[in-house]
Amino acid sequence: MAMVILGAAAAGVFLPFVSAAQVQREAVCQVLAAQLASNLMEEIVSTSFEEIKTRWNGYMEAEGQVKNASGAVFSDPIYKGFARSVLVGTVQINDTECLMASVRVDYKGRQMVRLQSLIAP
Repeated sequence: MAMVILGAAAAGVFLPFVSAAQVQREAVCQVLAAQLASNLMEEIVSTSFEEIKTRWNGYMEAEGQVKNASGAVFSDPIYKGFARSVLVGTVQINDTECLMASVRVDYKGRQMVRLQSLIAP
């Protein structure tokens, strides 16, 4: 009987720790996703305006195939579940044609971050 009571009490004490670990894991994924989106957006913005749409629109990195700035797939297992995609569209502002780049980062099929940037010529 004492073992049952002790087990129930221990479960009540450890439950918040399990929940905190899940929250921490989610936060780490959010931070990594934001970093991956930001890094890819920097690459897009640094591309010449004339090349952005043809080079980046429809760009995709499948889950586990996310690349670093030098073009190599991340080997660290922490990046295993991430995927990235890019859409680039045209936006008319007054009489200037601009581009709207949108980077989406997913983790295990679930959207984590969407970063958009308006790019003027």
